[in-house]
Amino acid sequence: MNIKKVEEKAKERFGEGGLFCAESVLVALADEEGIVSPLIPRIATGFCSGIARTSDICGAVSGAVMALGLVFGRDNENQSHEIVYQKVQQFLKAFKDRFTSINCFELTGCNFNTVEGHQIFYQNGVIEKCRQYTGIAAGLAAKIIADAKKEEG
Repeated sequence: MNIKKVEEKAKERFGEGGLFCAESVLVALADEEGIVSPLIPRIATGFCSGIARTSDICGAVSGAVMALGLVFGRDNENQSHEIVYQKVQQFLKAFKDRFTSINCFELTGCNFNTVEGHQIFYQNGVIEKCRQYTGIAAGLAAKIIADAKKEEG
């Protein structure tokens, strides 16, 4: 897996590429893994803007968690959920270590449910911060996936 390529693809898709944070991360990682589904990016849309503008978990983080689920998740109730939980916890720790939070409002200072929040986002360059969060979230998840594939041999 080309981690830099995944980061760049996620950043390109965000904003100018027409997608938002969670969608961009999920699309970049799914593409790299060769996962094609009409549900991508649809399934990620409600997670963008801090979960539907609620100022909650960062959409880029949510997109990465969904992508990790695509790769490591289970197909039925008879399979273990432990590996995906481990990989998601590893991702969350890495993201928090880098940015101290996974909360959209704490990362951006924007309440996306208000006109003022949108103005801050565009006028104060917060969109660039979000583009970086998007790329880095995709890259961190890509590294976890690549490392797991190396371990498998």
